[in-house]
Amino acid sequence: MAETDPDPKMAFLLEPASQALLKAICADPRDDLAISGSAGLRSLPAPNRIALLEQRKLRLKAARKCPLALDMIFTPLGLEQLTHWELAAYKASKLPSDIRSVADLCCGLGGDSLYVPDRIRVVGVDLSRTVLRAYLHNVALRRRADAVLADVASGPVRAEVALLDPARRASGRSDRWQDQDMSPGWDVMEKLIPRFEGMAIKLGPGIAFPEFLESYEWEYLGLRDECLEAVVWTGRLGRPGMVRAVELPDGASIEALRADLQDTFGETGAPGEYLYEPVKAVVRSHLFGVLASRLKLWQIDPRIAYLSGNGLLRHPLLKTYRIEKELPYDNKVIKEFLRKEEVGRLEIKKRGVNLIPEEFRAGLRLAGGNEGTLIFTKVMDRKTVFWAKAVSR
Repeated sequence: MAETDPDPKMAFLLEPASQALLKAICADPRDDLAISGSAGLRSLPAPNRIALLEQRKLRLKAARKCPLALDMIFTPLGLEQLTHWELAAYKASKLPSDIRSVADLCCGLGGDSLYVPDRIRVVGVDLSRTVLRAYLHNVALRRRADAVLADVASGPVRAEVALLDPARRASGRSDRWQDQDMSPGWDVMEKLIPRFEGMAIKLGPGIAFPEFLESYEWEYLGLRDECLEAVVWTGRLGRPGMVRAVELPDGASIEALRADLQDTFGETGAPGEYLYEPVKAVVRSHLFGVLASRLKLWQIDPRIAYLSGNGLLRHPLLKTYRIEKELPYDNKVIKEFLRKEEVGRLEIKKRGVNLIPEEFRAGLRLAGGNEGTLIFTKVMDRKTVFWAKAVSR
Protein backbone atom coordinates (compact mmCIF):
# COMPACT_ATOMS: atom_id res chain seq x y z
CA MET A 1 0.00 0.00 0.00
CA ALA A 2 1.40 3.40 -0.98
CA GLU A 3 2.55 5.73 1.80
CA THR A 4 0.92 8.82 0.30
CA ASP A 5 -2.71 9.48 0.97
CA PRO A 6 -4.86 11.52 -1.43
CA ASP A 7 -7.32 12.27 1.38
CA PRO A 8 -5.97 15.35 3.20
CA LYS A 9 -8.48 15.01 6.04
CA MET A 10 -7.34 11.49 6.86
CA ALA A 11 -3.70 12.50 6.56
CA PHE A 12 -4.32 15.35 9.01
CA LEU A 13 -6.18 13.14 11.50
CA LEU A 14 -3.35 10.60 11.56
CA GLU A 15 -0.68 13.15 12.45
CA PRO A 16 0.62 12.74 16.04
CA ALA A 17 -0.34 16.32 16.92
CA SER A 18 -3.89 15.71 15.69
CA GLN A 19 -4.10 12.52 17.69
CA ALA A 20 -3.10 14.42 20.82
CA LEU A 21 -5.70 17.10 20.11
CA LEU A 22 -8.36 14.46 19.57
CA LYS A 23 -7.60 12.84 22.90
CA ALA A 24 -7.87 16.24 24.60
CA ILE A 25 -11.17 17.29 23.04
CA CYS A 26 -12.76 13.88 23.61
CA ALA A 27 -12.09 14.39 27.31
CA ASP A 28 -13.50 17.93 27.20
CA PRO A 29 -17.12 18.03 28.48
CA ARG A 30 -17.96 21.31 26.71
CA ASP A 31 -20.07 21.49 23.55
CA ASP A 32 -18.67 21.74 20.01
CA LEU A 33 -19.00 25.51 19.83
CA ALA A 34 -16.96 26.05 22.98
CA ILE A 35 -14.34 23.50 21.95
CA SER A 36 -14.05 25.01 18.47
CA GLY A 37 -13.12 28.34 20.00
CA SER A 38 -10.52 26.88 22.36
CA ALA A 39 -6.84 27.73 22.02
CA GLY A 40 -5.97 24.30 20.62
CA LEU A 41 -8.40 24.52 17.70
CA ARG A 42 -8.81 28.25 17.07
CA SER A 43 -5.59 28.54 15.07
CA LEU A 44 -6.43 25.62 12.76
CA PRO A 45 -8.01 25.97 9.31
CA ALA A 46 -11.76 25.47 9.36
CA PRO A 47 -11.68 22.06 7.55
CA ASN A 48 -9.28 20.70 10.17
CA ARG A 49 -11.41 21.97 13.05
CA ILE A 50 -14.46 20.35 11.47
CA ALA A 51 -12.58 17.07 10.99
CA LEU A 52 -11.52 16.99 14.64
CA LEU A 53 -15.01 17.76 15.93
CA GLU A 54 -16.51 15.12 13.64
CA GLN A 55 -14.06 12.55 14.98
CA ARG A 56 -14.91 13.55 18.54
CA LYS A 57 -18.59 12.90 17.87
CA LEU A 58 -17.87 9.57 16.16
CA ARG A 59 -15.50 8.41 18.89
CA LEU A 60 -17.95 9.17 21.67
CA LYS A 61 -20.72 7.37 19.78
CA ALA A 62 -18.43 4.41 19.04
CA ALA A 63 -17.61 3.92 22.72
CA ARG A 64 -20.77 1.80 22.94
CA LYS A 65 -19.35 -0.61 20.38
CA CYS A 66 -15.66 -0.79 21.21
CA PRO A 67 -13.59 -0.08 24.34
CA LEU A 68 -10.78 1.21 22.12
CA ALA A 69 -13.01 3.79 20.45
CA LEU A 70 -11.39 6.87 22.00
CA ASP A 71 -8.14 6.05 20.21
CA MET A 72 -9.62 4.95 16.88
CA ILE A 73 -10.32 6.75 13.61
CA PHE A 74 -13.82 6.53 12.14
CA THR A 75 -15.90 7.35 9.10
CA PRO A 76 -19.68 7.74 9.56
CA LEU A 77 -20.56 4.71 7.42
CA GLY A 78 -17.67 2.71 8.83
CA LEU A 79 -18.97 3.25 12.35
CA GLU A 80 -22.45 2.10 11.38
CA GLN A 81 -21.02 -1.13 10.03
CA LEU A 82 -18.44 -1.71 12.78
CA THR A 83 -18.87 -5.09 14.46
CA HIS A 84 -19.54 -4.78 18.18
CA TRP A 85 -16.41 -5.85 20.04
CA GLU A 86 -18.16 -8.61 22.01
CA LEU A 87 -19.37 -10.23 18.79
CA ALA A 88 -15.98 -9.79 17.14
CA ALA A 89 -14.22 -11.39 20.10
CA TYR A 90 -16.69 -14.28 20.12
CA LYS A 91 -16.22 -14.99 16.41
CA ALA A 92 -12.44 -14.77 16.72
CA SER A 93 -12.52 -17.27 19.58
CA LYS A 94 -14.08 -19.84 17.24
CA LEU A 95 -11.15 -19.85 14.81
CA PRO A 96 -9.37 -23.23 14.93
CA SER A 97 -6.07 -23.29 16.83
CA ASP A 98 -4.09 -24.36 13.77
CA ILE A 99 -5.17 -21.42 11.60
CA ARG A 100 -2.23 -19.18 10.68
CA SER A 101 -3.70 -16.68 8.20
CA VAL A 102 -6.96 -14.74 7.87
CA ALA A 103 -8.16 -12.40 5.14
CA ASP A 104 -10.55 -9.75 6.44
CA LEU A 105 -12.52 -8.97 3.29
CA CYS A 106 -14.34 -5.62 3.18
CA CYS A 107 -12.39 -5.01 6.37
CA GLY A 108 -13.76 -1.53 6.98
CA LEU A 109 -12.39 0.06 10.14
CA GLY A 110 -11.06 -3.19 11.58
CA GLY A 111 -13.71 -4.20 14.09
CA ASP A 112 -13.25 -7.91 13.33
CA SER A 113 -9.48 -7.89 12.77
CA LEU A 114 -8.88 -6.27 16.16
CA TYR A 115 -9.83 -9.45 18.00
CA VAL A 116 -8.20 -12.11 15.84
CA PRO A 117 -5.53 -13.83 18.00
CA ASP A 118 -1.97 -12.51 17.61
CA ARG A 119 -0.70 -15.89 16.40
CA ILE A 120 -2.71 -15.45 13.18
CA ARG A 121 -1.51 -13.25 10.32
CA VAL A 122 -4.26 -10.84 9.28
CA VAL A 123 -4.60 -8.88 6.07
CA GLY A 124 -7.41 -6.42 5.51
CA VAL A 125 -8.84 -5.92 2.03
CA ASP A 126 -10.93 -2.92 1.04
CA LEU A 127 -11.65 -0.74 -1.99
CA SER A 128 -11.05 2.53 -0.13
CA ARG A 129 -7.54 3.81 0.55
CA THR A 130 -8.94 6.16 3.18
CA VAL A 131 -10.67 3.32 4.99
CA LEU A 132 -7.51 1.21 4.89
CA ARG A 133 -5.47 3.96 6.51
CA ALA A 134 -8.01 4.09 9.32
CA TYR A 135 -8.00 0.27 9.43
CA LEU A 136 -4.24 0.09 9.93
CA HIS A 137 -4.32 2.78 12.63
CA ASN A 138 -7.15 1.05 14.49
CA VAL A 139 -5.91 -2.52 14.34
CA ALA A 140 -2.44 -1.42 15.47
CA LEU A 141 -3.99 -0.59 18.85
CA ARG A 142 -4.05 -4.33 19.58
CA ARG A 143 -2.02 -6.20 16.99
CA ARG A 144 -0.19 -6.04 13.67
CA ALA A 145 -2.01 -6.28 10.35
CA ASP A 146 -1.36 -5.78 6.66
CA ALA A 147 -3.67 -4.07 4.19
CA VAL A 148 -4.40 -4.51 0.49
CA LEU A 149 -6.23 -2.00 -1.66
CA ALA A 150 -8.36 -4.20 -3.93
CA ASP A 151 -11.78 -5.42 -4.91
CA VAL A 152 -12.42 -8.60 -2.89
CA ALA A 153 -13.97 -10.18 -5.98
CA SER A 154 -10.59 -10.26 -7.73
CA GLY A 155 -9.11 -12.58 -5.10
CA PRO A 156 -5.66 -10.96 -4.75
CA VAL A 157 -5.13 -12.21 -1.19
CA ARG A 158 -4.30 -15.75 -0.18
CA ALA A 159 -5.21 -16.95 3.30
CA GLU A 160 -6.48 -20.13 4.91
CA VAL A 161 -9.77 -18.61 6.01
CA ALA A 162 -11.61 -15.34 5.46
CA LEU A 163 -13.93 -13.01 7.28
CA LEU A 164 -16.41 -11.19 5.05
CA ASP A 165 -18.53 -8.24 6.10
CA PRO A 166 -20.27 -7.04 2.92
CA ALA A 167 -20.41 -3.28 2.72
CA ARG A 168 -23.80 -1.60 2.79
CA ARG A 169 -23.90 0.89 -0.03
CA ALA A 170 -25.95 3.62 1.64
CA SER A 171 -25.35 5.35 4.95
CA GLY A 172 -28.09 5.10 7.55
CA ARG A 173 -29.27 1.62 6.54
CA SER A 174 -27.15 -0.56 8.86
CA ASP A 175 -30.16 -1.77 10.83
CA ARG A 176 -32.22 -2.60 7.72
CA TRP A 177 -30.11 -4.89 5.60
CA GLN A 178 -31.38 -5.53 2.10
CA ASP A 179 -29.98 -7.89 -0.52
CA GLN A 180 -29.55 -5.08 -3.02
CA ASP A 181 -27.60 -2.96 -0.52
CA MET A 182 -24.75 -5.44 -0.13
CA SER A 183 -21.42 -5.20 -1.88
CA PRO A 184 -20.25 -7.77 -2.84
CA GLY A 185 -23.56 -9.34 -3.74
CA TRP A 186 -24.63 -12.97 -3.65
CA ASP A 187 -23.02 -13.82 -7.00
CA VAL A 188 -19.56 -12.73 -5.88
CA MET A 189 -20.02 -14.28 -2.47
CA GLU A 190 -20.78 -17.66 -4.00
CA LYS A 191 -17.54 -17.51 -6.01
CA LEU A 192 -15.48 -16.44 -3.00
CA ILE A 193 -16.43 -19.37 -0.76
CA PRO A 194 -14.42 -22.08 -2.61
CA ARG A 195 -11.25 -19.94 -2.50
CA PHE A 196 -10.83 -20.46 1.24
CA GLU A 197 -10.80 -23.42 3.59
CA GLY A 198 -13.56 -21.66 5.49
CA MET A 199 -15.34 -18.32 5.74
CA ALA A 200 -17.28 -16.40 8.36
CA ILE A 201 -19.78 -14.28 6.44
CA LYS A 202 -21.53 -11.53 8.42
CA LEU A 203 -25.10 -10.89 7.29
CA GLY A 204 -28.18 -9.13 8.57
CA PRO A 205 -30.28 -11.39 10.82
CA GLY A 206 -33.43 -10.68 8.82
CA ILE A 207 -32.10 -11.38 5.33
CA ALA A 208 -33.50 -14.36 3.42
CA PHE A 209 -30.49 -16.50 2.57
CA PRO A 210 -30.08 -17.80 -0.98
CA GLU A 211 -30.01 -21.50 -1.77
CA PHE A 212 -26.22 -21.74 -2.12
CA LEU A 213 -25.83 -21.00 1.61
CA GLU A 214 -28.21 -23.79 2.66
CA SER A 215 -25.49 -26.37 3.22
CA TYR A 216 -23.49 -24.29 5.71
CA GLU A 217 -23.88 -23.51 9.40
CA TRP A 218 -25.92 -20.44 10.31
CA GLU A 219 -25.35 -18.75 13.64
CA TYR A 220 -27.50 -15.90 14.95
CA LEU A 221 -25.65 -13.67 17.40
CA GLY A 222 -27.52 -11.75 20.05
CA LEU A 223 -26.20 -9.28 22.57
CA ARG A 224 -28.33 -8.32 25.57
CA ASP A 225 -31.48 -9.35 23.74
CA GLU A 226 -30.68 -7.64 20.44
CA CYS A 227 -30.01 -9.94 17.48
CA LEU A 228 -27.22 -8.05 15.74
CA GLU A 229 -26.07 -10.36 12.98
CA ALA A 230 -26.21 -13.76 11.37
CA VAL A 231 -22.93 -15.48 10.57
CA VAL A 232 -22.61 -18.13 7.88
CA TRP A 233 -19.73 -20.46 8.73
CA THR A 234 -18.47 -22.32 5.65
CA GLY A 235 -15.96 -25.10 5.10
CA ARG A 236 -13.90 -26.14 8.08
CA LEU A 237 -15.29 -23.30 10.20
CA GLY A 238 -18.83 -24.67 10.32
CA ARG A 239 -20.96 -27.77 10.61
CA PRO A 240 -23.14 -28.57 7.59
CA GLY A 241 -26.83 -27.85 7.99
CA MET A 242 -26.69 -26.57 11.56
CA VAL A 243 -28.50 -23.51 12.86
CA ARG A 244 -27.50 -22.00 16.17
CA ALA A 245 -28.51 -19.04 18.34
CA VAL A 246 -26.09 -17.53 20.84
CA GLU A 247 -26.84 -14.89 23.46
CA LEU A 248 -23.84 -12.84 24.52
CA PRO A 249 -22.07 -11.94 26.70
CA ASP A 250 -22.91 -15.11 28.65
CA GLY A 251 -22.73 -17.39 25.62
CA ALA A 252 -25.96 -19.31 26.27
CA SER A 253 -26.93 -21.14 23.09
CA ILE A 254 -29.26 -23.58 21.42
CA GLU A 255 -28.81 -25.40 18.12
CA ALA A 256 -30.41 -27.95 15.83
CA LEU A 257 -30.23 -29.26 12.30
CA ARG A 258 -32.25 -27.02 9.99
CA ALA A 259 -33.91 -30.13 8.58
CA ASP A 260 -35.49 -30.74 12.00
CA LEU A 261 -36.90 -27.24 12.53
CA GLN A 262 -40.26 -27.85 10.88
CA ASP A 263 -40.92 -30.70 13.31
CA THR A 264 -40.71 -28.33 16.30
CA PHE A 265 -43.73 -26.20 15.36
CA GLY A 266 -47.33 -26.96 16.23
CA GLU A 267 -46.89 -27.84 19.94
CA THR A 268 -49.51 -25.39 21.16
CA GLY A 269 -51.74 -25.12 24.19
CA ALA A 270 -53.69 -22.77 26.39
CA PRO A 271 -51.64 -20.22 28.35
CA GLY A 272 -50.27 -21.58 31.60
CA GLU A 273 -49.22 -19.69 34.70
CA TYR A 274 -46.12 -18.22 33.05
CA LEU A 275 -45.38 -16.63 29.68
CA TYR A 276 -41.87 -16.91 28.25
CA GLU A 277 -40.37 -14.65 25.61
CA PRO A 278 -37.28 -16.07 23.85
CA VAL A 279 -34.41 -13.66 23.25
CA LYS A 280 -34.36 -12.19 19.75
CA ALA A 281 -31.52 -14.40 18.49
CA VAL A 282 -33.64 -17.49 19.24
CA VAL A 283 -36.65 -15.95 17.48
CA ARG A 284 -34.64 -14.92 14.42
CA SER A 285 -33.13 -18.40 14.13
CA HIS A 286 -36.59 -20.03 14.40
CA LEU A 287 -35.27 -22.20 17.23
CA PHE A 288 -37.99 -21.25 19.70
CA GLY A 289 -39.86 -24.47 18.94
CA VAL A 290 -36.72 -26.47 19.70
CA LEU A 291 -36.24 -24.52 22.92
CA ALA A 292 -39.86 -25.11 23.93
CA SER A 293 -39.55 -28.84 23.34
CA ARG A 294 -36.34 -29.15 25.32
CA LEU A 295 -37.71 -27.16 28.24
CA LYS A 296 -41.15 -28.83 28.18
CA LEU A 297 -42.92 -25.61 27.27
CA TRP A 298 -45.43 -24.93 24.51
CA GLN A 299 -46.50 -22.13 22.16
CA ILE A 300 -49.76 -20.30 22.77
CA ASP A 301 -50.17 -19.77 19.03
CA PRO A 302 -48.54 -21.79 16.23
CA ARG A 303 -47.26 -18.67 14.47
CA ILE A 304 -46.04 -16.65 17.45
CA ALA A 305 -42.84 -17.07 19.46
CA TYR A 306 -44.37 -16.74 22.92
CA LEU A 307 -44.02 -19.86 25.03
CA SER A 308 -45.88 -20.87 28.14
CA GLY A 309 -45.70 -23.27 31.07
CA ASN A 310 -47.10 -23.90 34.52
CA GLY A 311 -43.84 -24.01 36.45
CA LEU A 312 -41.42 -21.16 37.07
CA LEU A 313 -38.40 -21.51 34.82
CA ARG A 314 -35.39 -19.21 34.76
CA HIS A 315 -33.28 -19.59 31.62
CA PRO A 316 -30.70 -17.29 29.97
CA LEU A 317 -32.49 -17.54 26.62
CA LEU A 318 -35.89 -16.58 28.02
CA LYS A 319 -37.58 -13.59 29.62
CA THR A 320 -40.11 -14.79 32.16
CA TYR A 321 -43.49 -13.23 33.00
CA ARG A 322 -46.06 -14.41 35.50
CA ILE A 323 -49.54 -14.00 34.01
CA GLU A 324 -51.77 -12.10 36.45
CA LYS A 325 -54.83 -11.59 34.29
CA GLU A 326 -56.06 -12.01 30.72
CA LEU A 327 -57.81 -8.92 29.34
CA PRO A 328 -59.96 -8.44 26.23
CA TYR A 329 -58.31 -6.69 23.30
CA ASP A 330 -60.24 -3.49 24.01
CA ASN A 331 -58.53 -0.15 24.62
CA LYS A 332 -61.23 1.20 26.93
CA VAL A 333 -61.20 -1.90 29.10
CA ILE A 334 -57.41 -1.87 29.28
CA LYS A 335 -57.23 1.81 30.19
CA GLU A 336 -59.83 1.39 32.90
CA PHE A 337 -57.96 -1.62 34.28
CA LEU A 338 -54.71 0.37 34.48
CA ARG A 339 -56.51 3.21 36.25
CA LYS A 340 -58.07 0.91 38.86
CA GLU A 341 -54.79 -0.90 39.42
CA GLU A 342 -53.04 2.45 39.91
CA VAL A 343 -50.29 1.59 37.45
CA GLY A 344 -47.58 4.26 37.22
CA ARG A 345 -44.85 2.29 35.45
CA LEU A 346 -45.77 0.18 32.45
CA GLU A 347 -43.89 -2.05 30.03
CA ILE A 348 -45.68 -2.76 26.75
CA LYS A 349 -44.82 -5.76 24.59
CA LYS A 350 -46.46 -7.09 21.46
CA ARG A 351 -46.08 -9.95 19.04
CA GLY A 352 -48.33 -11.00 16.18
CA VAL A 353 -50.66 -7.99 16.36
CA ASN A 354 -50.75 -4.62 14.64
CA LEU A 355 -49.96 -2.30 17.52
CA ILE A 356 -47.47 0.53 17.97
CA PRO A 357 -46.59 0.54 21.70
CA GLU A 358 -45.47 4.17 21.68
CA GLU A 359 -48.79 5.33 20.25
CA PHE A 360 -50.77 3.23 22.72
CA ARG A 361 -48.73 4.58 25.63
CA ALA A 362 -49.29 8.16 24.45
CA GLY A 363 -53.02 7.75 25.07
CA LEU A 364 -52.59 6.62 28.67
CA ARG A 365 -52.64 8.59 31.90
CA LEU A 366 -50.46 6.48 34.15
CA ALA A 367 -50.52 7.33 37.82
CA GLY A 368 -49.86 5.29 40.91
CA GLY A 369 -47.24 3.18 42.64
CA ASN A 370 -47.82 -0.14 40.86
CA GLU A 371 -46.04 -1.52 37.80
CA GLY A 372 -46.35 -4.37 35.35
CA THR A 373 -46.35 -5.47 31.72
CA LEU A 374 -49.07 -5.47 29.08
CA ILE A 375 -48.48 -8.18 26.47
CA PHE A 376 -50.53 -7.81 23.28
CA THR A 377 -50.59 -11.03 21.27
CA LYS A 378 -52.74 -13.86 19.93
CA VAL A 379 -53.84 -17.15 21.47
CA MET A 380 -54.80 -19.62 18.75
CA ASP A 381 -55.36 -16.70 16.35
CA ARG A 382 -57.50 -14.81 18.89
CA LYS A 383 -56.26 -11.36 19.88
CA THR A 384 -55.73 -11.03 23.59
CA VAL A 385 -53.85 -9.04 26.20
CA PHE A 386 -52.05 -10.34 29.25
CA TRP A 387 -51.39 -8.33 32.38
CA ALA A 388 -48.16 -9.81 33.70
CA LYS A 389 -45.27 -9.26 36.08
CA ALA A 390 -41.68 -9.76 34.99
CA VAL A 391 -39.68 -12.38 36.88
CA SER A 392 -35.95 -11.76 37.27
CA ARG A 393 -33.62 -14.33 35.72
